[in-house]
Amino acid sequence: MDKRVKIFLIVCFSAFVSSLIIQTVFQRIVAGEMSVWGWNPGWQREIAFWNIGCAIIAIMSLRIKDTTSTIPIIMGFTVLFALLGTNHLFTLFIDPGSKFHWPPFIANYIGLFFGLKTLIQYKMKKLG
Repeated sequence: MDKRVKIFLIVCFSAFVSSLIIQTVFQRIVAGEMSVWGWNPGWQREIAFWNIGCAIIAIMSLRIKDTTSTIPIIMGFTVLFALLGTNHLFTLFIDPGSKFHWPPFIANYIGLFFGLKTLIQYKMKKLG
């Protein structure tokens, strides 16, 4: 597996585990006090469950030997970063003073950038 792909998957794993911790341990503080979305334990747990699934996919993907087999996973994570980041961006348009939504907006768009960069580098390497 290409080193850039491996790094991207490790970063994805770290992002999903970080979000899992925020959605479980700090859910009342982050969602209840800092987000305009409000606190809802059921939704925060469901988001945490999704993060567990994504973290497992990311960590198990590191066992794949060839880069080509990881590309659909990288595409999926890249799209997920785009959707999640855009969701936080919409909230910032509605309420620019919402402090909580800046970090996940920025973090997800960084993930989007590096996902796209990884995919483009793969494609260029494949074509060149």
